[in-house]
Amino acid sequence: MAVTVKHTAIGANRMPGAAATSPDESGLVAFAADRYIALWRPEDETHGVRMLLKGHVDPVCAVLFIRRGLIASGSTDGVVKVWTISSEGNEFGYICAATLRCHSRAINALACTPDHNYLIAAGGDAKISIWRVRDIADADVVPQQTIQLDPGYFPLCLAVDTVNPRNGNSASVLAIGATSPRIQVYVSQGTQPPNFTKAVTLKGHEDWVHGLAFKHFRESDDRDVLYLASGSQDRYIRLWKILPMHQYQKAHESSFFSMSDPLLSNTIYRFFLTLNPEKELQEDCSSDSYTSTPLSRTSSQKSANANCGDNSVEYSIVFDALLMGHDDWIFSLAWHPCAKDMRLLSASADSTLMIWTPDETSGIWTSHARLGDLSIKGASSATGSSGGFWVALWDQQPVPSWIATVGKSGGWRVWAAENETERWTPKAAITGHAREATGLAWAPGGEYLLTTSLDQTTRLLAEWKPPGSQDTKGWHEFARPQIHGYDMITIASLSSTEFVSAGDEKVLRVFDMPRSVAKLLESMCGINGWKYKKIDYQGLPDTASVPSLGLSNKAIAVPSGSHNQDVDEDQDATETDSSSYNSVRTLTTPPLESHLQRHTLFPEMDKLYGHGYEISSVAVSNNGKLLATTCRANNTTHAVIRLFDTTTWHEIRPSLAEAHALTIIGLRFSPDDRYLLSVGRDRLFVVWELSEEGAREVMGYYQIQYKAPRGHNRIIWDGAWAPRGLAKGVLDYVFATASRDRTVKLWTPDGATSWAPRLIQKFEDAVTAVDFWPTLVSKGTQALVAIGLDNGRIFVYALSAAGERALQLEQLIAFDEKLTPSLSISQISWRPGATAEDVYDIAVASDDSSVRIYSISL
Repeated sequence: MAVTVKHTAIGANRMPGAAATSPDESGLVAFAADRYIALWRPEDETHGVRMLLKGHVDPVCAVLFIRRGLIASGSTDGVVKVWTISSEGNEFGYICAATLRCHSRAINALACTPDHNYLIAAGGDAKISIWRVRDIADADVVPQQTIQLDPGYFPLCLAVDTVNPRNGNSASVLAIGATSPRIQVYVSQGTQPPNFTKAVTLKGHEDWVHGLAFKHFRESDDRDVLYLASGSQDRYIRLWKILPMHQYQKAHESSFFSMSDPLLSNTIYRFFLTLNPEKELQEDCSSDSYTSTPLSRTSSQKSANANCGDNSVEYSIVFDALLMGHDDWIFSLAWHPCAKDMRLLSASADSTLMIWTPDETSGIWTSHARLGDLSIKGASSATGSSGGFWVALWDQQPVPSWIATVGKSGGWRVWAAENETERWTPKAAITGHAREATGLAWAPGGEYLLTTSLDQTTRLLAEWKPPGSQDTKGWHEFARPQIHGYDMITIASLSSTEFVSAGDEKVLRVFDMPRSVAKLLESMCGINGWKYKKIDYQGLPDTASVPSLGLSNKAIAVPSGSHNQDVDEDQDATETDSSSYNSVRTLTTPPLESHLQRHTLFPEMDKLYGHGYEISSVAVSNNGKLLATTCRANNTTHAVIRLFDTTTWHEIRPSLAEAHALTIIGLRFSPDDRYLLSVGRDRLFVVWELSEEGAREVMGYYQIQYKAPRGHNRIIWDGAWAPRGLAKGVLDYVFATASRDRTVKLWTPDGATSWAPRLIQKFEDAVTAVDFWPTLVSKGTQALVAIGLDNGRIFVYALSAAGERALQLEQLIAFDEKLTPSLSISQISWRPGATAEDVYDIAVASDDSSVRIYSISL
């Protein structure tokens, strides 16, 4: 028996320092995903997230590669963890080697010195902590220094590098960006271990600084310049040069003496580096700045010569260039990894990445490439606004093959270089929910999986099978049917092309698959064996869109002459109705994030009203003709079940009432639709039986058959029916209930109008989800049941008869905790139809924002 993870879908945390690229040429990216560190290779289209590193108890907000095989991460609770590859040698098998506690607030940024020996963390408590990384195999990470910043100066980003004055000596320079327009620069005076002291404060930005990046560049044989790039909420990027004062004077000698107008002068920030580790830096050798007029130059030189002696080197920091082009906050900056290439990558809240280069002749910095989206100001993500880019990453090869960033939805954007040319083309990347995953629904035949989340989206996942290939290339998101204005709570599949979903509102919405997505799934995923009906493409709506300030996806009929119209991928959100259809039609890879946000919506076919509060659960009968719904309730008036006819969408009255007193959390129909099980917060479960009148009318209604006086001691979170035929007699119908009291109870009929618990299974934590494989296994003698706990643990049991009225459970698999979520299981669902003999797929949604698909071999 074995369990493998076929797919993990989880969105990246939207923070500027929450992703990093391995410094070697492996192309491995580590990024923060909820409370995990996710590992992924952007150039690998077959696999998505390769591993989620568990250890943090709060969301991760900073990630850094200290060196190859060594990762540091910081979370919102102020904890820093250091991860190293385990002894097994698995390149994704990282384990937590050290846990560092020095901050009382979130870790906003991480950095390491170029020699990889010192880790620097910036906390929201206005502190900078410096740790020495010695022998990571023995978790030998020791505190070195703590810097208390000025009151109200809360660090947001860090950058550190070295300067080399002479004779092989080197010193570290630490730049800090914070909730202030000022950049503080600290230096260590060539000592080992380093001891950072404040040197200068750089002024120029007009708002908070979110991005900093250092880069060495040799401008001539004898002149090595350290560049500092800073990006701010003021929408500008500033470049600063750090070089010895005598080099600056030599390069600007003519203008240095002739510049007399203070309005045209450039402020020079200077500091001194002591080369002798045994000698302390004199306090008088540090001053914030001076203006390069003849008078100030003379006086400052006298001060330097008088106080610093021959053992110190004077350094200058001067403003070099102002980069203008972004229309919104700048979140992240990254220099090209090649030492000889002066290219700077910037990510902004205006949903663009920009590559900046200096002109070879004039030296003026210009935008070499602009990648991303052009959206209407104030638009929602469904109508064109992707909400900004948060990180900027280069591939670390000498000639980078890709660049990447994270958008508002938590999905990655990747652009690949074409044959080492200057042209960048978008490519498919991983996506996932950015908040808690709340619901799952397989298509009736298991062709695809629908998921919902509190990030206000509904997503469709399917296996990519390139045309002409028998092999799959992994799971991908192929559509985003719903981008809503309310948190999504639950979902149910009605047929191969229809589903119903409910958000944190009183209305349920019914959706139908557009023709563009149906053809995409058929061509890209090989989905052509639909369960309930053969797809009538002509009967499907062409595509859908969301009007401005609207919540309803409107169906769009594309003019017949526009179906083969060429698509301009660069057109903005004011595109024609046919562009959505054609954009999806022409795809040869899974949809990009820009396609998912604009062109794969499902049209809304109907709305279902009647509930007085927000929807809590939905269920569809096995024949697909009946929909049952519930809402939040604190009394019997609203704790009712409403039934809808799926052929007309009329409500069947009266509602099923007078049973529960609080919110009904779960609904399940029995395999033959004879019974309807409801479980709720009032610790009760109720079995509803189809009435004789209802049976004659096919649709009909249900009436109370049994109301458990006290089904469990705590809230009942879920319930599920076992497949029929486990044994003749009373064991023909069996259902399970899962509760916060840490038990799963198996119930069977006990007479004509009563049900009795035949088996009680206890667990280590509250049980939040349960589901049965829809058919019997082992020649009809066993039923497979999957169980999910509040702590993320997952188990698979085999249920069998042990006599005429007794049941027994045998544990088949306890999932490895490395593979399971770290938070509560929201829903667990078997994929209809086995993928191979004794091989089953199971989908799991969790409060940790992840959706996971496991393959189980029995």
